[in-house]
Amino acid sequence: MPKQSSNRRSRLNSATATQRARTGNPSTLEIPLNWLKSGIAVLLLPFCFVATQSFLSAFSQTSASTMVIGSAALWFFFIGILLWLIAFFGLPRPLFIYVLGHELTHAFFVLLCGGKINEFKVRSVGGHIVTNKNNVMISLSPYFVPFYSVIVVGIFGVAGIFVNLSDYHPNSILWEHLGFSWSWIFYVAIGVTWCFHLTFTGWMITKNQPDLKQNGTFFSLVFIYLINLSILCGFLIIISDEVSLIGFIQSVFDNASELFNSSAQAWKSIIK
Repeated sequence: MPKQSSNRRSRLNSATATQRARTGNPSTLEIPLNWLKSGIAVLLLPFCFVATQSFLSAFSQTSASTMVIGSAALWFFFIGILLWLIAFFGLPRPLFIYVLGHELTHAFFVLLCGGKINEFKVRSVGGHIVTNKNNVMISLSPYFVPFYSVIVVGIFGVAGIFVNLSDYHPNSILWEHLGFSWSWIFYVAIGVTWCFHLTFTGWMITKNQPDLKQNGTFFSLVFIYLINLSILCGFLIIISDEVSLIGFIQSVFDNASELFNSSAQAWKSIIK
C-alpha cells in the first residue's frame, strides 16, 4: 500500500489553489474526484462486457481435445493452475511472499512514474511504502500485474539468450524419454504464478484494502477486472494457434457493434 510522504509540495499547492477557488467563487460547481471515477467506471462496463464476451468466444473456438491434448503448452499451464489451487486451499498461504511482491510492484511503478521511495516495509500481516507520488497505476498495479509471472518470464527470457530451452532437456533419463523440455517447466511456472496472482488478488480485495478506497472501490474493481482480462486475452492469443490478434480484435468490434445495436433497439422500444 503506497503512502504519500508529507513533503509533496505540489499536492499542497494544488490543495491551496482549490481552497482559494472555492472562497473566491462560491457558485463554482466542483465534482468530487471519486464521483468522476465512478462515472468513468460506468462507461467502462460495456467494454468489460464486450471483452468478456470476446474472450469466451475465442476460448470456445478450440475444442477441448485441441486445447488439452493437441496443445501441450495449455496442458502444462493448466497443470500449474491446478497445483497452485491445491496449495492455496490445502496448505498455509505464503502471505509474506505475496506482500513482498505486492509492495515491490508498488515500488516499481513509483520509480516508473518518476517518484521516490522514502520507506519500504514488508511483513506477513501487511506492508506499505512511503512515497512522494501516487496515482491510479501506482496504487492498483499489484492487482493487475502478476509480479512473479513477470519474474518467471524474465528468468526464462534471459536464459533463452544463452540456451535453446525448447531443445534442452533436464539431466534425467526419464525426462528425456518422456520428451519434456524446460519450456514445459516454463508453462507450469506461469500457470502457478499467474494463478497465485489471481487467487491472492481475489482474496485480498475482500479484505477492505486501502488501495481500492484511494481511487473509489467501484472504479478500482472495474479497472482491475478489465486489465486482468486484457492480460488473459493476450496470453490466450499468444499460446493458442486457433486465435489470432486480428481475429480477436475483429471479434471485439463485432461484439461491440452488436451490443450497441441491441441497446439502441431497446431504447427505441422504451421511448415509443
